[in-house]
Amino acid sequence: MKTISRYIILLLVPVLFFACNKDGDVITLSNLQESSLTASASDMVLSYDQADALVLSLTWNTDTLSITHSDTYGLAADAMTNTLQFDTLETFDNPKETVETSASKSFTGAALNSFALAMGLKAGVSKTIYARLKSTIGANEAPIYSNVVSFSITPYSLISFLYMPGDVSGGWDNYSVKLCSPASNGQYEGYVEANQWDNFLFTTQPNSTTATVYGSTPNDLYSLDSGSDHWNIWFDEGGYFLVKANTNDMTWSKTAITSFAVTGEFNSWSLTTSPMTYDSVNKVWTATCDITTVQYGIQIVANQDWSFYYGDNDNNGSLDFGGTNIVIDTPGTYLITMDLSNPEKYSYTLTKQ
Repeated sequence: MKTISRYIILLLVPVLFFACNKDGDVITLSNLQESSLTASASDMVLSYDQADALVLSLTWNTDTLSITHSDTYGLAADAMTNTLQFDTLETFDNPKETVETSASKSFTGAALNSFALAMGLKAGVSKTIYARLKSTIGANEAPIYSNVVSFSITPYSLISFLYMPGDVSGGWDNYSVKLCSPASNGQYEGYVEANQWDNFLFTTQPNSTTATVYGSTPNDLYSLDSGSDHWNIWFDEGGYFLVKANTNDMTWSKTAITSFAVTGEFNSWSLTTSPMTYDSVNKVWTATCDITTVQYGIQIVANQDWSFYYGDNDNNGSLDFGGTNIVIDTPGTYLITMDLSNPEKYSYTLTKQ
């Protein structure tokens, strides 16, 4: 272990610098050492059952800095900052950081799952995370790093749903129509076909016994109310809608979908030339397009509005709002089918004719 003593010059304001010269004080600090970092687990497959259980602890030794003349010059003995760094690359090119004040950090299953998803890990896929401790005593001093530890995490999906029993689903005991919150953050959405005056409620479970039930307030159709005296919610017009609900600010909204269209270089990026047709029985949108130019792919645009379109970021058949162009490998005539009935995953298929 190395003991480091340094003159602290840049940390002192000019007044203190003058006092040092006048008094002849030499300020030194010692005991800044590399920490030894350890992890309590190496491979974690997370699940809902572990949400409240302790699944990972990171521990390290702490140094107590010895700073001369700390009373005179206001340099606290706890001037050292410890920061945990996490990255999916061992080179720590873009680490996620947390500043720590103790000698350990613990994660419950729920906390580690959220942390892993925030780092970009995908649910159900194992990924290695690297961690190290960075210790610093000031902006003008190079940090000291601990050893690197690694562990594998397989996170689980945080998806949650709001169910819509009532007229829109075919009965008050039918929970087949639902909205989805991919991050379980209180913000839900889904596509719903409804008739004018169709009544419904939102429920957090596919039942009315254990679920939180949301209706509307008497004076505002679009304000949610979970009290026992709530009113039913209803559609004041019929059609096909993108429905959103926010249980944080207790509101819901609907956007009427008047059209979907396939657009690309093949039709000069027209929003009207290649409209899609809705099949109410199979709950899909379809269009047959002669795609002669494939260089730039295609997009699917709603309501002839370029701020409302779907692409495919991963080229895997899953639609992403505002996503990159859908790839067409070879020219030809294609039946394009879009399925928005599953709010957990909007999807499409390309069938060459």
